Amino acid sequence: MTSRQDLKDIVDEIRALRSKIDKLENIVEKRLVGEARPDAYEKKAVSEFEKRRKAGRTKFVPLSEIDE
Repeated sequence: MTSRQDLKDIVDEIRALRSKIDKLENIVEKRLVGEARPDAYEKKAVSEFEKRRKAGRTKFVPLSEIDE
């Protein structure tokens, strides 16, 4: 049977893990997503891509199927 102190220790460990996960998420987000804002060219390219995607004119193909 689990004692009250054991449960408190488990909750403390879970909280510590959650804190570490939050810190890791922030690091990953900053490194992968970046903190720089997109410039006008990038915004235009994303907008054009979204339009093509919604119109069904964009098709995703696995990299293994692309001939080099």
